Order: sequence, then structure tokens, then C-alpha cells
Amino acid sequence: MIIGIDGRIIFKRGVGRYIENLVKNLLEVDKTNQYIVYLDRRSTLKEYMDQKNCRFKRLNTDSALFYEQLLLPAQAAEDKVDVLHGTDNKLPYIYPFYRGKKVVTIHDTMFIRPLAKAIAKPTLKQRAVDAYNKFSIPMSGRAADHIITVSDYSKADIIKNVHAKPEKITVIKEAVDKKYRVIKDEKKLNAVRAKFSVTKPFVLMSAASDTRKNTIRSLEAFNMFNHMTEFKYQLVITSIGKAEMATTNIAEKIRELNLEKYVIITEYVAEEDMILLYNAAFLFLFPSMWEGFGLQVLEAFSCGLPVVTSNNTSLAEVAGDGAQLIDPYSVEDIVHGLSEVEKSAAKRDALVEKGFKQVEKFSWKDTAQETLKIYEKVKAAGNKK
Repeated sequence: MIIGIDGRIIFKRGVGRYIENLVKNLLEVDKTNQYIVYLDRRSTLKEYMDQKNCRFKRLNTDSALFYEQLLLPAQAAEDKVDVLHGTDNKLPYIYPFYRGKKVVTIHDTMFIRPLAKAIAKPTLKQRAVDAYNKFSIPMSGRAADHIITVSDYSKADIIKNVHAKPEKITVIKEAVDKKYRVIKDEKKLNAVRAKFSVTKPFVLMSAASDTRKNTIRSLEAFNMFNHMTEFKYQLVITSIGKAEMATTNIAEKIRELNLEKYVIITEYVAEEDMILLYNAAFLFLFPSMWEGFGLQVLEAFSCGLPVVTSNNTSLAEVAGDGAQLIDPYSVEDIVHGLSEVEKSAAKRDALVEKGFKQVEKFSWKDTAQETLKIYEKVKAAGNKK
């Protein structure tokens, strides 16, 4: 069997980590089938997976639409791919180009939201991407022979919003790479603090241009929490670049609350620095209003970091009893969650231990094996026709 995988955003944050770990682990568990990982002109390979049954092919475009709907299906047809896996919510649905079996991973249904509720100041490009997703993700779900998603919550959402039958959807959960681990080397931890100008114990959080990350409420909650703790802490916000910041009200909120001395925006950091930040932090705050999975929660667990996260969407499902759960729509409840963890060393220790146990329930090897079963299932169904 020849399996084609859309690797256009491999190694990037979020879905890119899913693609990276899926490909790595498929190549570990499957030495029989042939894999072709497709890239676009701008895809960056941080490492090359050197396996005899895997090839990488770069397609000459940096347009998502042309890549997904023209070049990818045409190349997959030329390569005689048996099963084509769209890993980033979409796959080719223009039938003349590719007639093999199709699997798509739909991570969530955030495409249903009005853009105005997702981005405070959307750019023209963000408007175009939003319009494309609103049309293409449901079309991809209908065109797929099978849909993979990453949580029970997302499966229910897909049934409702993509109108897919439950038997067409399989939940295969994500996991965390083993590189996310406890690091006790104080020299390395002090170095990462110095690199990002951290001078106090700090709360770590991940942001984005998307308002669902709840950054504005988090700043309001941190401001109250910091007053309560006599300005003992800093807030370190990662994973948002300058261009994304310009589409948000984050900078204005920081100035409004006079938090310039206490909030550090790192922009995007290298993965090795992210692992060190998890280890150096006092706690991890992840009060997202909507997540298809919430991989950062497991990353924090693996690094021995207490977690405060939301009690909604997939996050309670992923966190289990390993985190302090809060209502993300309530600033007061976010403050309460931070305070509950901050005031008790015993509470923090208990959360860390529960986090270690929770993360053991997730495995990229299992993810790969279950995904391979889907490839085999749709290929076998095609053979019976």
C-alpha cells in the first residue's frame, strides 16, 4: 500500500506537532507500506526521517488552496497513492485529480465561528483563510472515506457541524513527545530565564491571535492575582509573534493594566527553550475557551509543572484530575484557580503527581497504530467494491 501524507505544516506549532509525531511513529511501527510525505515550497524539515519506506516530495507552491486542491491531488494520482491523509482539517475534494481513498483528520470545528469572534482585528489574509476553511472543511469531511479526530468532544462537534455519521469518525488521541521531560539542571534553567529577561517566579501561558486563547481575561486575572501576592510573579506569554499581536488587543490591555514590568512576550521560541520554560515556570495557565485537544496541557504535565486549565470543551477530557480546573469565562474563577495552586505546596505536588499519571494514558505509538488501522480499513473497503 502507498500512503500519502499531507506534511505541508510539519514541525510547526499545533497541528505541525501532530504531523511530526504521527509520521515518526508510523515509520517506527510500519516497515511494510510505502509512505510519501508531501511538502510545499515553504515547509521546513527540522529533521529528516531516514527510512527506506518513506520519501519526501516538495510541491512548487506556497498557496494552501493550490497545494491542497490542485498540486497535492495531482501528484498523489501520479504517485499511485492508495490512501491520501489530509492531516490539517482539509483534503482534496475536486475529484478529477485524485480518485484513491481519502482520510482526513479534523482537529476541531472552530471554522464555524464568525471571524469577528475569533480575531479582534483580522487581516485580509485571515479573512481569506477563514472563508476557505468555512467551505473546505465541511467539503473535506464529506469527501473523506473516513474522518479521524483527536477527542470525544471534537467527534460530537463534527457530527453536529460537518453532519458526518458517527461510524465514519474515529477518535485517535494525541500524545506528547518524550523530549518533554523534567529537567533539573539549574544552569540551563537559569540560562533560559536570563534569555527572556525573567527575574521573578513566573506563570507561563501560551497565546495566539485567536481570542479563544482567552489572553485578555488572563491578563485581567493575573493583574488581580499579582496584587494579591504582592507582585511576586511575572507572566511569560509564548507563541505569538509581532504580526499576530497587531491583530489583537493584548498590548493595549497590558498598558491599560500597567503590567509592562510584569508581562514578558517571548514571541515564538525554539522547542528546546519551550521545554526549559515549562521546567522553569511556577505554574502553567491554559484557560482556553475552545480546544480540539490541548496538547500543551500534556507537555506541561510531562515537565512536572502544575496546570490551571479550563473545565470545558476537550480540556477537562485531556487533563482528567491532573489539573486545577477553572471556568474560562470568569476572571474571578481564573484568579481563584491561580490562588488555590499558589498558596499550597501540597496542592502543587499532588497536581504534579496526578499530571504524570494522566500523561501516561497517551502514546504516539498508539496514535500511529490506530491510524494505520484506519488506512488498512479504507483500503480494504475499496478492494471489496
